[in-house]
Amino acid sequence: MVETIYTEENKPFPNNPLPVLYYPKAVAHLLNEFDPAQNVQDLFEKNGYTNGWVNGIFSYHHFHSNTHEVLACIAGEATVQLGGPDAQCYSFSKGDVLFLPAGVAHKRIDASYDFKIVGAYPDGLEPDMQKGKAEDYEAIKQAVAGVGQPENDPVEGKNGAVLKYWT
Repeated sequence: MVETIYTEENKPFPNNPLPVLYYPKAVAHLLNEFDPAQNVQDLFEKNGYTNGWVNGIFSYHHFHSNTHEVLACIAGEATVQLGGPDAQCYSFSKGDVLFLPAGVAHKRIDASYDFKIVGAYPDGLEPDMQKGKAEDYEAIKQAVAGVGQPENDPVEGKNGAVLKYWT
């Protein structure tokens, strides 16, 4: 089951009319085996999401104007704010996946000591780091609007939630 989270423009964070896709416990089955981080990265890579990493979520609002981003929680839990200041906060815990459309601001509000995630990008794109301080906000909005739909869903592949909710 996939849930949708809609964000609204929250200047200087453009966000995106496409919904954030939330997959509760979607990768939980991969976390009880040897090397959970690699297991999740393998799933993402199988679906075309590479340039992966293992770490956490920054404690400041940021977004990427040139690519979408998938995040899978492989340990612990956190509260994550989606959409910029004054936007709603969400619980993000072990086994959950968030797929953020380009432009969606995200920030870790708090986290357990063991919080760890795997992140990746469609087609291995290198994300830019936007902190809402760009001199030309309209150009950033245009860049976000120009990011195309990925070929596959990061979790479910060809016929996943991206096809259902992003077309």
